Amino acid sequence: MMHKNSILLAENIGYKLGLDRTLFQGVHLNICMGEQIALVGCNGVGKSTLLKILAGQISPNQGSVSRHGVVYYLPQISTIKQAITTETVLNFLSSTSDEWWNIEEILQTQFHTNLDLSLPINNLSGGELTKLFLAIGLAQEPNLLLLDEPTNHMDLLALESLSVFLQNFPGAYVIVSHKPFFLDRVTNVTWELTPEGVKVYGGNYSAYRQQKQIELAAALRSHEVARKELKRTQTTAMQEQQRAAQSHRSGRANFLNGSIDRMSAGLIKTKAEASAGNAKKKHEIAVAKATEKVAETKVKTTKATSIQLAEKVQKRRNLIDIQNANLWVSERLLLQNIQLHVTSGDRIAIVGANGSGKSTLAKAILGREAHTAILDSGEILLAPAMKAVYLDQTYEIVNRQQTILENMQAANPSLSYQLLRQQLGHFLFKYDDVHKSASVLSGGELARLAIAIISICEIDLLILDEPTNNLDIQTVDQMVTGINDYQGALWVISHDIDFLSRINITQSFKLSNQALQMTNYLPSTPEAYYRELLTL
Repeated sequence: MMHKNSILLAENIGYKLGLDRTLFQGVHLNICMGEQIALVGCNGVGKSTLLKILAGQISPNQGSVSRHGVVYYLPQISTIKQAITTETVLNFLSSTSDEWWNIEEILQTQFHTNLDLSLPINNLSGGELTKLFLAIGLAQEPNLLLLDEPTNHMDLLALESLSVFLQNFPGAYVIVSHKPFFLDRVTNVTWELTPEGVKVYGGNYSAYRQQKQIELAAALRSHEVARKELKRTQTTAMQEQQRAAQSHRSGRANFLNGSIDRMSAGLIKTKAEASAGNAKKKHEIAVAKATEKVAETKVKTTKATSIQLAEKVQKRRNLIDIQNANLWVSERLLLQNIQLHVTSGDRIAIVGANGSGKSTLAKAILGREAHTAILDSGEILLAPAMKAVYLDQTYEIVNRQQTILENMQAANPSLSYQLLRQQLGHFLFKYDDVHKSASVLSGGELARLAIAIISICEIDLLILDEPTNNLDIQTVDQMVTGINDYQGALWVISHDIDFLSRINITQSFKLSNQALQMTNYLPSTPEAYYRELLTL
Protein backbone atom coordinates (compact mmCIF):
# COMPACT_ATOMS: atom_id res chain seq x y z
CA MET A 1 0.00 0.00 0.00
CA MET A 2 1.65 3.26 -1.09
CA HIS A 3 1.58 6.27 1.19
CA LYS A 4 0.25 9.37 -0.60
CA ASN A 5 3.66 11.06 -0.35
CA SER A 6 5.50 7.93 -1.39
CA ILE A 7 7.76 7.99 -4.46
CA LEU A 8 8.93 4.40 -4.19
CA LEU A 9 7.75 1.31 -2.35
CA ALA A 10 9.80 -1.92 -2.21
CA GLU A 11 8.21 -5.02 -0.70
CA ASN A 12 10.03 -8.16 0.38
CA ILE A 13 12.95 -7.72 -2.03
CA GLY A 14 15.45 -10.56 -2.24
CA TYR A 15 18.41 -11.07 -4.57
CA LYS A 16 20.45 -14.19 -5.26
CA LEU A 17 23.93 -14.54 -6.72
CA GLY A 18 23.78 -17.79 -8.66
CA LEU A 19 21.75 -20.67 -7.24
CA ASP A 20 23.12 -21.04 -3.76
CA ARG A 21 24.10 -17.59 -2.49
CA THR A 22 21.48 -15.12 -1.30
CA LEU A 23 22.92 -11.60 -1.21
CA PHE A 24 20.03 -10.19 0.84
CA GLN A 25 16.34 -10.88 1.44
CA GLY A 26 13.29 -9.48 3.19
CA VAL A 27 13.96 -5.84 2.22
CA HIS A 28 10.91 -3.57 2.83
CA LEU A 29 11.33 0.14 2.03
CA ASN A 30 9.19 3.19 1.54
CA ILE A 31 10.68 6.46 0.27
CA CYS A 32 8.67 9.67 0.66
CA MET A 33 9.22 13.18 -0.70
CA GLY A 34 11.91 15.12 1.14
CA GLU A 35 13.64 12.11 2.71
CA GLN A 36 17.44 12.28 2.84
CA ILE A 37 18.71 8.73 3.25
CA ALA A 38 22.19 7.25 3.71
CA LEU A 39 22.55 3.59 2.66
CA VAL A 40 25.35 1.88 4.60
CA GLY A 41 26.61 -1.68 5.09
CA CYS A 42 29.80 -3.73 4.74
CA ASN A 43 31.52 -4.00 1.36
CA GLY A 44 30.01 -6.86 -0.61
CA VAL A 45 26.63 -6.81 1.14
CA GLY A 46 24.95 -5.56 -2.05
CA LYS A 47 24.38 -1.79 -1.67
CA SER A 48 24.96 -1.14 -5.40
CA THR A 49 22.73 -4.11 -6.29
CA LEU A 50 19.91 -2.75 -4.10
CA LEU A 51 20.18 0.69 -5.75
CA LYS A 52 20.00 -0.94 -9.21
CA ILE A 53 16.88 -2.87 -8.16
CA LEU A 54 15.25 0.33 -6.82
CA ALA A 55 16.18 2.08 -10.09
CA GLY A 56 14.67 -0.73 -12.17
CA GLN A 57 18.01 -1.59 -13.79
CA ILE A 58 17.88 -5.20 -12.59
CA SER A 59 15.00 -7.35 -11.31
CA PRO A 60 14.97 -8.86 -7.85
CA ASN A 61 14.59 -12.66 -7.46
CA GLN A 62 11.64 -12.00 -5.19
CA GLY A 63 9.46 -9.09 -4.15
CA SER A 64 8.30 -6.02 -6.06
CA VAL A 65 9.12 -2.32 -6.49
CA SER A 66 6.53 0.31 -7.43
CA ARG A 67 7.59 3.83 -8.40
CA HIS A 68 5.66 7.10 -8.60
CA GLY A 69 7.55 9.88 -10.29
CA VAL A 70 10.92 10.15 -12.02
CA VAL A 71 13.84 8.19 -10.54
CA TYR A 72 17.42 9.02 -11.57
CA TYR A 73 20.20 6.57 -10.76
CA LEU A 74 23.87 7.54 -10.85
CA PRO A 75 26.19 4.48 -10.73
CA GLN A 76 29.78 4.62 -9.48
CA ILE A 77 31.84 6.85 -11.72
CA SER A 78 34.48 4.14 -12.22
CA THR A 79 31.84 2.00 -13.99
CA ILE A 80 30.74 4.94 -16.16
CA LYS A 81 34.36 5.68 -17.04
CA GLN A 82 34.84 2.21 -18.53
CA ALA A 83 31.86 2.69 -20.84
CA ILE A 84 32.53 6.17 -22.25
CA THR A 85 34.16 6.77 -25.60
CA THR A 86 36.54 9.41 -26.88
CA GLU A 87 33.83 11.69 -28.27
CA THR A 88 33.73 15.31 -27.08
CA VAL A 89 31.62 16.47 -24.17
CA LEU A 90 29.36 18.36 -26.59
CA ASN A 91 28.75 15.33 -28.84
CA PHE A 92 28.02 13.23 -25.78
CA LEU A 93 25.57 15.79 -24.37
CA SER A 94 23.72 16.28 -27.62
CA SER A 95 23.33 12.51 -27.95
CA THR A 96 21.74 12.30 -24.47
CA SER A 97 19.45 15.34 -24.73
CA ASP A 98 17.93 17.56 -27.41
CA GLU A 99 18.23 20.51 -25.06
CA TRP A 100 21.83 19.97 -24.04
CA TRP A 101 22.27 23.64 -23.09
CA ASN A 102 19.97 22.97 -20.09
CA ILE A 103 22.59 20.55 -18.81
CA GLU A 104 25.34 23.11 -19.24
CA GLU A 105 23.25 25.68 -17.37
CA ILE A 106 22.59 23.26 -14.48
CA LEU A 107 26.35 22.61 -14.27
CA GLN A 108 27.01 26.32 -13.95
CA THR A 109 24.19 27.29 -11.60
CA GLN A 110 24.03 24.23 -9.31
CA PHE A 111 27.66 23.10 -9.32
CA HIS A 112 29.59 26.26 -10.26
CA THR A 113 31.36 24.26 -12.95
CA ASN A 114 32.29 25.32 -16.47
CA LEU A 115 33.40 22.51 -18.74
CA ASP A 116 35.19 22.95 -22.04
CA LEU A 117 32.64 21.23 -24.29
CA SER A 118 35.19 20.62 -27.04
CA LEU A 119 37.30 18.32 -24.80
CA PRO A 120 37.10 14.53 -25.22
CA ILE A 121 34.79 13.30 -22.46
CA ASN A 122 37.39 10.86 -21.15
CA ASN A 123 39.66 13.84 -20.32
CA LEU A 124 37.34 14.82 -17.47
CA SER A 125 38.34 14.05 -13.89
CA GLY A 126 36.22 11.77 -11.70
CA GLY A 127 34.75 14.78 -9.88
CA GLU A 128 33.88 16.57 -13.15
CA LEU A 129 32.22 13.43 -14.53
CA THR A 130 30.15 13.04 -11.35
CA LYS A 131 28.87 16.62 -11.67
CA LEU A 132 28.22 16.19 -15.41
CA PHE A 133 26.12 13.05 -14.87
CA LEU A 134 24.26 14.68 -11.99
CA ALA A 135 23.41 17.59 -14.28
CA ILE A 136 22.23 15.16 -17.00
CA GLY A 137 19.96 13.56 -14.38
CA LEU A 138 18.62 16.87 -13.06
CA ALA A 139 17.58 17.90 -16.58
CA GLN A 140 15.01 15.08 -16.33
CA GLU A 141 13.50 16.77 -13.23
CA PRO A 142 13.63 13.67 -11.00
CA ASN A 143 11.75 13.27 -7.69
CA LEU A 144 14.18 10.65 -6.45
CA LEU A 145 17.96 10.44 -6.82
CA LEU A 146 19.80 7.16 -6.21
CA LEU A 147 23.50 8.02 -5.91
CA ASP A 148 26.19 5.33 -5.67
CA GLU A 149 29.36 6.78 -4.14
CA PRO A 150 29.23 10.20 -5.80
CA THR A 151 31.83 11.46 -3.29
CA ASN A 152 34.66 9.13 -4.36
CA HIS A 153 36.67 11.44 -6.60
CA MET A 154 35.73 14.84 -5.22
CA ASP A 155 37.90 17.41 -3.53
CA LEU A 156 36.50 19.51 -0.67
CA LEU A 157 35.08 22.30 -2.82
CA ALA A 158 33.29 19.81 -5.07
CA LEU A 159 31.98 18.01 -1.97
CA GLU A 160 30.71 21.28 -0.55
CA SER A 161 28.87 22.19 -3.77
CA LEU A 162 27.35 18.67 -3.83
CA SER A 163 26.21 18.96 -0.20
CA VAL A 164 24.67 22.42 -0.76
CA PHE A 165 22.88 21.08 -3.85
CA LEU A 166 21.52 18.05 -1.94
CA GLN A 167 20.38 20.13 1.04
CA ASN A 168 18.30 22.24 -1.39
CA PHE A 169 16.99 19.33 -3.49
CA PRO A 170 13.18 19.27 -3.15
CA GLY A 171 12.70 15.54 -3.84
CA ALA A 172 14.17 12.58 -1.99
CA TYR A 173 17.50 10.82 -2.33
CA VAL A 174 19.34 7.68 -1.26
CA ILE A 175 23.11 8.02 -1.17
CA VAL A 176 25.89 5.47 -0.71
CA SER A 177 29.10 7.11 0.48
CA HIS A 178 32.09 6.14 2.59
CA LYS A 179 32.56 9.69 3.88
CA PRO A 180 30.86 10.03 7.29
CA PHE A 181 31.57 13.76 7.55
CA PHE A 182 29.73 14.30 4.25
CA LEU A 183 26.83 11.97 5.18
CA ASP A 184 26.33 13.89 8.43
CA ARG A 185 25.71 17.06 6.45
CA VAL A 186 23.24 15.69 3.93
CA THR A 187 21.24 12.82 5.48
CA ASN A 188 18.76 12.42 8.34
CA VAL A 189 17.87 8.72 8.00
CA THR A 190 20.33 5.82 7.83
CA TRP A 191 19.48 2.48 6.23
CA GLU A 192 21.77 -0.38 7.16
CA LEU A 193 21.71 -3.21 4.63
CA THR A 194 22.45 -6.71 5.97
CA PRO A 195 21.78 -10.13 4.40
CA GLU A 196 18.55 -10.26 6.47
CA GLY A 197 17.11 -6.96 5.20
CA VAL A 198 17.31 -3.23 5.85
CA LYS A 199 17.30 -1.78 9.35
CA VAL A 200 16.20 1.85 9.55
CA TYR A 201 17.89 4.24 11.99
CA GLY A 202 16.61 7.78 12.52
CA GLY A 203 19.31 10.41 12.35
CA ASN A 204 22.52 11.07 10.46
CA TYR A 205 25.62 8.87 10.26
CA SER A 206 27.08 9.97 13.64
CA ALA A 207 23.76 9.15 15.34
CA TYR A 208 23.81 5.75 13.60
CA ARG A 209 27.42 5.09 14.68
CA GLN A 210 26.45 5.94 18.29
CA GLN A 211 23.37 3.71 18.12
CA LYS A 212 25.50 0.82 16.79
CA GLN A 213 27.95 1.24 19.69
CA ILE A 214 25.06 1.12 22.19
CA GLU A 215 23.67 -2.01 20.47
CA LEU A 216 27.10 -3.66 20.50
CA ALA A 217 27.61 -2.86 24.19
CA ALA A 218 24.16 -4.30 25.01
CA ALA A 219 24.87 -7.43 22.94
CA LEU A 220 28.24 -7.92 24.68
CA ARG A 221 26.51 -7.53 28.06
CA SER A 222 23.86 -10.18 27.29
CA HIS A 223 26.62 -12.51 26.08
CA GLU A 224 28.46 -11.96 29.36
CA VAL A 225 25.24 -12.68 31.33
CA ALA A 226 24.70 -15.87 29.29
CA ARG A 227 28.29 -16.99 29.96
CA LYS A 228 27.88 -16.45 33.72
CA GLU A 229 24.57 -18.37 33.68
CA LEU A 230 26.24 -21.29 31.86
CA LYS A 231 29.02 -21.35 34.45
CA ARG A 232 26.46 -21.31 37.30
CA THR A 233 24.41 -24.15 35.67
CA GLN A 234 27.53 -26.27 35.16
CA THR A 235 28.62 -25.70 38.77
CA THR A 236 25.15 -26.65 40.12
CA ALA A 237 25.13 -29.81 37.97
CA MET A 238 28.54 -30.80 39.31
CA GLN A 239 27.54 -30.17 42.92
CA GLU A 240 24.38 -32.28 42.50
CA GLN A 241 26.41 -35.14 41.02
CA GLN A 242 28.88 -34.95 43.92
CA ARG A 243 25.97 -34.96 46.42
CA ALA A 244 24.37 -38.01 44.74
CA ALA A 245 27.72 -39.86 44.75
CA GLN A 246 28.20 -38.93 48.43
CA SER A 247 24.78 -40.24 49.51
CA HIS A 248 25.36 -43.45 47.47
CA ARG A 249 28.64 -43.93 49.34
CA SER A 250 27.12 -43.33 52.80
CA GLY A 251 24.18 -45.72 52.01
CA ARG A 252 26.67 -48.45 51.11
CA ALA A 253 28.68 -47.78 54.27
CA ASN A 254 25.55 -48.11 56.44
CA PHE A 255 24.67 -51.45 54.81
CA LEU A 256 28.20 -52.75 55.27
CA ASN A 257 28.35 -51.85 58.99
CA GLY A 258 24.94 -53.56 59.46
CA SER A 259 22.84 -50.53 60.43
CA ILE A 260 20.28 -51.33 57.62
CA ASP A 261 19.19 -54.66 56.11
CA ARG A 262 19.71 -55.79 52.50
CA MET A 263 16.12 -55.16 51.41
CA SER A 264 15.97 -51.58 52.66
CA ALA A 265 19.40 -50.93 51.13
CA GLY A 266 18.14 -52.23 47.75
CA LEU A 267 15.09 -49.93 47.90
CA ILE A 268 17.18 -46.92 48.86
CA LYS A 269 19.63 -47.65 46.05
CA THR A 270 16.88 -47.95 43.40
CA LYS A 271 15.30 -44.71 44.58
CA ALA A 272 18.65 -42.90 44.66
CA GLU A 273 19.54 -44.09 41.17
CA ALA A 274 16.16 -42.95 39.80
CA SER A 275 16.43 -39.52 41.37
CA ALA A 276 20.09 -39.21 40.33
CA GLY A 277 19.05 -40.13 36.76
CA ASN A 278 16.28 -37.49 36.79
CA ALA A 279 18.57 -34.88 38.25
CA LYS A 280 21.25 -35.71 35.68
CA LYS A 281 18.72 -35.34 32.83
CA LYS A 282 17.40 -32.08 34.28
CA HIS A 283 20.91 -30.66 34.59
CA GLU A 284 21.91 -31.83 31.12
CA ILE A 285 18.90 -29.97 29.69
CA ALA A 286 19.73 -26.84 31.72
CA VAL A 287 23.38 -26.91 30.62
CA ALA A 288 22.38 -27.47 26.97
CA LYS A 289 19.96 -24.52 27.15
CA ALA A 290 22.54 -22.26 28.74
CA THR A 291 25.15 -23.32 26.15
CA GLU A 292 22.71 -22.49 23.36
CA LYS A 293 22.06 -19.07 24.89
CA VAL A 294 25.81 -18.38 24.93
CA ALA A 295 26.05 -19.34 21.22
CA GLU A 296 23.00 -17.19 20.34
CA THR A 297 24.33 -14.09 22.08
CA LYS A 298 27.84 -14.36 20.64
CA VAL A 299 28.62 -11.12 18.84
CA LYS A 300 30.46 -11.19 15.55
CA THR A 301 32.81 -8.25 15.78
CA THR A 302 35.38 -7.16 13.25
CA LYS A 303 37.30 -5.44 16.00
CA ALA A 304 40.94 -6.27 15.75
CA THR A 305 42.98 -6.90 18.87
CA SER A 306 46.01 -4.71 18.91
CA ILE A 307 49.51 -6.15 19.03
CA GLN A 308 52.35 -4.06 20.30
CA LEU A 309 55.44 -4.77 18.24
CA ALA A 310 58.79 -3.94 19.71
CA GLU A 311 59.61 -0.48 18.40
CA LYS A 312 63.19 0.52 17.87
CA VAL A 313 63.91 3.21 20.40
CA GLN A 314 64.34 6.46 18.57
CA LYS A 315 65.42 9.82 19.67
CA ARG A 316 63.42 12.51 17.88
CA ARG A 317 65.31 13.19 14.72
CA ASN A 318 64.85 15.58 11.87
CA LEU A 319 63.66 13.75 8.76
CA ILE A 320 62.91 16.55 6.30
CA ASP A 321 63.97 20.16 6.37
CA ILE A 322 62.97 22.35 3.42
CA GLN A 323 63.42 26.11 3.35
CA ASN A 324 62.47 28.44 0.50
CA ALA A 325 62.36 25.73 -2.16
CA ASN A 326 60.22 25.78 -5.32
CA LEU A 327 58.42 22.84 -6.94
CA TRP A 328 58.38 22.65 -10.73
CA VAL A 329 56.57 20.19 -12.94
CA SER A 330 57.68 20.17 -16.58
CA GLU A 331 58.68 23.87 -16.60
CA ARG A 332 55.52 24.90 -14.68
CA LEU A 333 55.89 26.41 -11.21
CA LEU A 334 53.49 24.55 -8.87
CA LEU A 335 54.62 25.77 -5.44
CA GLN A 336 56.98 28.45 -4.36
CA ASN A 337 58.87 29.29 -1.20
CA ILE A 338 58.07 25.97 0.51
CA GLN A 339 58.82 25.77 4.25
CA LEU A 340 58.44 22.27 5.62
CA HIS A 341 59.97 20.65 8.67
CA VAL A 342 59.19 17.02 9.59
CA THR A 343 60.59 15.26 12.66
CA SER A 344 60.12 11.68 13.76
CA GLY A 345 56.94 12.08 15.86
CA ASP A 346 55.02 14.41 13.52
CA ARG A 347 51.64 13.63 11.98
CA ILE A 348 51.03 15.99 9.11
CA ALA A 349 47.94 16.48 6.94
CA ILE A 350 48.14 18.16 3.54
CA VAL A 351 44.91 19.24 1.86
CA GLY A 352 44.26 21.05 -1.41
CA ALA A 353 42.15 21.02 -4.54
CA ASN A 354 42.65 18.20 -7.05
CA GLY A 355 45.66 19.03 -9.21
CA SER A 356 47.21 21.50 -6.76
CA GLY A 357 50.39 19.44 -6.36
CA LYS A 358 49.90 17.52 -3.09
CA SER A 359 51.07 14.15 -4.44
CA THR A 360 53.72 15.73 -6.64
CA LEU A 361 55.34 17.44 -3.65
CA ALA A 362 55.58 14.18 -1.68
CA LYS A 363 56.95 12.27 -4.68
CA ALA A 364 59.46 15.03 -5.50
CA ILE A 365 60.83 15.00 -1.93
CA LEU A 366 61.27 11.22 -2.10
CA GLY A 367 62.79 11.50 -5.59
CA ARG A 368 60.03 9.34 -7.09
CA GLU A 369 59.43 11.52 -10.13
CA ALA A 370 62.90 12.85 -10.75
CA HIS A 371 62.33 13.27 -14.49
CA THR A 372 59.19 15.47 -14.23
CA ALA A 373 58.93 16.96 -10.74
CA ILE A 374 61.86 19.06 -9.52
CA LEU A 375 62.54 20.84 -6.24
CA ASP A 376 65.05 23.63 -6.63
CA SER A 377 66.63 26.64 -4.87
CA GLY A 378 66.51 27.14 -1.10
CA GLU A 379 67.67 24.40 1.22
CA ILE A 380 66.54 20.77 1.04
CA LEU A 381 67.83 18.41 3.73
CA LEU A 382 66.72 14.79 4.14
CA ALA A 383 67.84 12.53 6.99
CA PRO A 384 70.48 10.06 5.76
CA ALA A 385 69.13 6.50 5.35
CA MET A 386 65.57 7.67 6.01
CA LYS A 387 63.20 4.78 5.27
CA ALA A 388 60.04 6.18 3.71
CA VAL A 389 57.01 4.37 2.30
CA TYR A 390 54.63 6.06 -0.13
CA LEU A 391 51.20 4.43 -0.13
CA ASP A 392 48.45 5.43 -2.54
CA GLN A 393 45.28 3.64 -3.64
CA THR A 394 47.23 1.24 -5.86
CA TYR A 395 48.92 -0.24 -2.73
CA GLU A 396 52.16 -0.98 -4.57
CA ILE A 397 53.81 -2.04 -1.32
CA VAL A 398 51.90 -5.33 -1.75
CA ASN A 399 53.66 -7.78 -4.07
CA ARG A 400 50.85 -9.25 -6.20
CA GLN A 401 52.98 -12.30 -7.09
CA GLN A 402 53.15 -13.45 -3.47
CA THR A 403 50.62 -14.79 -0.99
CA ILE A 404 49.40 -12.69 1.94
CA LEU A 405 51.73 -14.52 4.34
CA GLU A 406 54.75 -14.30 1.98
CA ASN A 407 54.24 -10.53 1.76
CA MET A 408 54.46 -10.32 5.55
CA GLN A 409 57.50 -12.62 5.73
CA ALA A 410 59.29 -10.47 3.14
CA ALA A 411 58.44 -7.28 5.04
CA ASN A 412 60.15 -8.43 8.22
CA PRO A 413 62.05 -11.75 7.98
CA SER A 414 63.14 -11.55 11.64
CA LEU A 415 59.59 -12.03 13.03
CA SER A 416 58.40 -15.53 13.96
CA TYR A 417 55.69 -17.32 11.98
CA GLN A 418 53.52 -17.19 15.12
CA LEU A 419 53.77 -13.40 15.43
CA LEU A 420 53.14 -12.86 11.70
CA ARG A 421 50.00 -15.01 11.90
CA GLN A 422 48.88 -13.09 14.98
CA GLN A 423 49.44 -9.77 13.26
CA LEU A 424 47.57 -10.96 10.14
CA GLY A 425 44.69 -12.00 12.41
CA HIS A 426 44.75 -8.47 13.82
CA PHE A 427 44.01 -7.29 10.25
CA LEU A 428 41.32 -9.98 9.77
CA PHE A 429 43.34 -12.43 7.64
CA LYS A 430 42.67 -15.77 9.32
CA TYR A 431 42.99 -19.53 8.76
CA ASP A 432 43.73 -20.53 5.14
CA ASP A 433 43.12 -16.99 3.87
CA VAL A 434 46.79 -16.20 4.53
CA HIS A 435 47.80 -18.53 1.66
CA LYS A 436 45.69 -16.63 -0.90
CA SER A 437 47.60 -14.86 -3.64
CA ALA A 438 47.61 -11.07 -3.21
CA SER A 439 46.52 -10.79 -6.85
CA VAL A 440 42.94 -11.86 -5.98
CA LEU A 441 42.39 -9.39 -3.13
CA SER A 442 39.73 -6.67 -3.23
CA GLY A 443 40.63 -2.99 -2.71
CA GLY A 444 39.66 -3.15 0.96
CA GLU A 445 41.70 -6.32 1.54
CA LEU A 446 44.74 -4.81 -0.22
CA ALA A 447 44.45 -1.75 2.03
CA ARG A 448 44.34 -3.93 5.14
CA LEU A 449 47.33 -5.97 3.97
CA ALA A 450 49.31 -2.81 3.13
CA ILE A 451 48.74 -1.42 6.64
CA ALA A 452 49.60 -4.86 8.12
CA ILE A 453 52.91 -4.80 6.21
CA ILE A 454 53.62 -1.27 7.40
CA SER A 455 52.81 -2.27 10.99
CA ILE A 456 55.76 -4.70 11.06
CA CYS A 457 58.29 -2.67 9.06
CA GLU A 458 60.74 -0.25 10.55
CA ILE A 459 59.69 2.93 8.80
CA ASP A 460 60.71 6.49 9.55
CA LEU A 461 58.11 8.20 7.39
CA LEU A 462 54.80 6.90 6.05
CA ILE A 463 53.13 8.94 3.30
CA LEU A 464 49.47 8.08 2.73
CA ASP A 465 47.97 9.50 -0.47
CA GLU A 466 44.13 9.49 -0.34
CA PRO A 467 44.27 6.12 1.45
CA THR A 468 40.54 5.86 2.17
CA ASN A 469 39.19 6.70 -1.27
CA ASN A 470 37.66 3.36 -2.24
CA LEU A 471 37.31 1.80 1.20
CA ASP A 472 34.18 0.98 3.13
CA ILE A 473 33.72 2.47 6.57
CA GLN A 474 34.63 -0.78 8.42
CA THR A 475 37.96 -1.04 6.56
CA VAL A 476 38.68 2.62 7.35
CA ASP A 477 38.07 1.81 11.04
CA GLN A 478 40.70 -0.96 10.84
CA MET A 479 43.06 1.39 9.01
CA VAL A 480 42.64 3.99 11.77
CA THR A 481 43.54 1.37 14.41
CA GLY A 482 46.61 0.29 12.42
CA ILE A 483 47.80 3.85 11.80
CA ASN A 484 47.36 4.81 15.43
CA ASP A 485 49.59 1.86 16.42
CA TYR A 486 52.29 3.05 14.00
CA GLN A 487 55.09 4.98 15.74
CA GLY A 488 56.94 6.77 12.93
CA ALA A 489 56.22 10.11 11.25
CA LEU A 490 53.06 10.33 9.20
CA TRP A 491 52.23 12.51 6.20
CA VAL A 492 48.63 12.21 4.99
CA ILE A 493 47.13 13.63 1.80
CA SER A 494 43.36 13.34 2.17
CA HIS A 495 39.99 15.08 1.84
CA ASP A 496 38.41 12.68 4.28
CA ILE A 497 37.83 14.88 7.32
CA ASP A 498 36.32 12.12 9.45
CA PHE A 499 39.41 9.96 8.85
CA LEU A 500 41.81 12.85 9.53
CA SER A 501 40.00 13.70 12.76
CA ARG A 502 40.71 10.19 14.14
CA ILE A 503 44.47 9.82 13.50
CA ASN A 504 45.93 12.48 15.82
CA ILE A 505 47.19 14.97 13.24
CA THR A 506 49.65 17.40 14.87
CA GLN A 507 50.14 19.85 11.96
CA SER A 508 48.07 20.66 8.91
CA PHE A 509 48.84 22.49 5.67
CA LYS A 510 46.69 23.62 2.78
CA LEU A 511 47.91 24.14 -0.75
CA SER A 512 46.50 27.16 -2.48
CA ASN A 513 47.76 29.91 -4.78
CA GLN A 514 51.08 28.10 -5.30
CA ALA A 515 51.80 28.22 -1.57
CA LEU A 516 51.96 25.71 1.27
CA GLN A 517 50.23 27.38 4.23
CA MET A 518 49.78 26.09 7.74
CA THR A 519 46.12 25.94 8.84
CA ASN A 520 44.92 27.58 12.07
CA TYR A 521 42.69 24.64 12.93
CA LEU A 522 43.44 20.92 13.13
CA PRO A 523 41.16 18.04 12.06
CA SER A 524 40.49 17.32 15.75
CA THR A 525 37.97 20.21 15.48
CA PRO A 526 36.42 18.97 12.21
CA GLU A 527 33.76 21.63 11.63
CA ALA A 528 36.10 24.62 12.10
CA TYR A 529 38.83 22.86 10.10
CA TYR A 530 36.43 22.16 7.21
CA ARG A 531 35.22 25.80 7.14
CA GLU A 532 38.84 27.01 7.01
CA LEU A 533 39.70 24.65 4.14
CA LEU A 534 36.75 25.88 2.06
CA THR A 535 38.41 29.29 1.88
CA LEU A 536 41.29 27.73 -0.12
